[in-house]
Amino acid sequence: MKQENADLPQVLNLNEAAQFIRISEKTLGEIARQNRIPCQKVGREWRFLRPALENWLTGNEEEGVRSGKDQPTQVQRKQGNLSEESGFRDTAFTKNRNEPLHRWVPWIAGYSAAFVDGVFDQLVSKPAEKVTILDPFSGVGTTLVEGFKRGYNVAGFEINPFAALACRIKLNCHGYDLALFRKRARQFLQFMAKHESDSAMPKSSAPPGFVSRSPFFSPSVERQVLFVLDFIQAEKEAWLQDVIRLALGSVMVGFSNYSYEPSLGRRASAGKSDVLEAEVAAVLASKLEEMRLDMELLRQQMSSFPHLPKAHVYAESFLEKGARLPAHSIDLLITSPPYLNNYHYLRNSRPHLYWLNMVKRPEDLKEMEQQSFGKFWQTVRSGPILTLAFHDTELERLINRLRRENPEREVYGGIGWANYAVTYFNDCDRFFRVTNRVLRRGGRAVIVIGNNILQGIEFKTDELLARIAERHGFETIRLHRVRTKRTGSSIINSSVRVGAGNHRAELYETAVELRLQDQSGLSRK
Repeated sequence: MKQENADLPQVLNLNEAAQFIRISEKTLGEIARQNRIPCQKVGREWRFLRPALENWLTGNEEEGVRSGKDQPTQVQRKQGNLSEESGFRDTAFTKNRNEPLHRWVPWIAGYSAAFVDGVFDQLVSKPAEKVTILDPFSGVGTTLVEGFKRGYNVAGFEINPFAALACRIKLNCHGYDLALFRKRARQFLQFMAKHESDSAMPKSSAPPGFVSRSPFFSPSVERQVLFVLDFIQAEKEAWLQDVIRLALGSVMVGFSNYSYEPSLGRRASAGKSDVLEAEVAAVLASKLEEMRLDMELLRQQMSSFPHLPKAHVYAESFLEKGARLPAHSIDLLITSPPYLNNYHYLRNSRPHLYWLNMVKRPEDLKEMEQQSFGKFWQTVRSGPILTLAFHDTELERLINRLRRENPEREVYGGIGWANYAVTYFNDCDRFFRVTNRVLRRGGRAVIVIGNNILQGIEFKTDELLARIAERHGFETIRLHRVRTKRTGSSIINSSVRVGAGNHRAELYETAVELRLQDQSGLSRK
């Protein structure tokens, strides 16, 4: 290698650096944009120092060179993007928009890879092959992917089929045939060009069980989407079918007549015009190329691993099936369960589930709603008055107060919302009962949760969650405040939080850090 590159200068451009480390220019450019390699932008061009590249290749990177972890600045600390007191980083999922693998699927309920990375830095000290990470509410896999990239064994639970598909593909893609992937992407563009130019009708049809207030796709766009479904149906490789389905799901809202504002709703309701025409094939092909590039990066990274980490994604409820994990097999749990805010995660992915043939009837969604952590206000408001399954004086006081609010609104007032709060905290209790069984003694759990306001009453959910955990043998290490003002005034004054505008309560997010005590230290408060 030294002989082959003897004539290269000390300062290399992108092409020369790519030749030097034997990867494509496109791959190197992506690594450079993600600050994963020592480099410098000069105008619009990248420049690389040969000695720095040699150090990077041998793993002896000089101190101060960024290698994929964001180094917070003093400005960021002052702005609150980093919890200076705790060391845990900002949880905002928006930070994942440019991160390989994480950028595939926008996910409103996610948290940042940088946050997970920071937790690993602080709490994991064992050799990678001896570490097992768990996320009981995996979403699209931020915790799982970051753990897997470090060589940790990972396990996750996720009841949403679309999100579970994203997790599974991200954790398996290092073994995919990328040459075949690239070939199929070219064939896809040829297929779409041929069928869009003639008068042929798609074989696929819109999902009959999917009903929306206005057409989800305009006619021209829907015809193109149906041809995409035809192409997926004709694909013989199951993994390629899944990859294209995931890519379609990740971009479909962008050319639909709906948008996230922040919940899924009609574009017209947000003051936007419908999408009458769209280049569906081009948008999807761009997403597929982005995914292929990220897969190549992951494969290169894993090629240096001395072992292949294990990864398991269970498309089911942790509360119901978490006990299937071996007892005390988990070293670290990092997760963010649904908040006490009645945000309907399933309904926000309802188009994806129907159009990707993951559900067929409304009854399928209702079954998933019943499995959801904390359920939803709509599912419990009209039932009999519910009571806590455990004793907590402060929480009982809050719920009784909530139950007396706005009685004239009946189940739409405090009565219905109290049932929802009881259901939510009973599920918190169930969660720690299962977690106690699967986490090793002395193992840590980091749970991102926000405070909430119901009918004008603030629930400091982080503090309540910590107290419930202590009933199941956990010790509260610290409540790390990681974000504040996570929602706008439109949310503060919503029907969920009616009356909250008269209070000074601030919405925030906390990373609750817990440790499972040894058997001798168990307590039942």
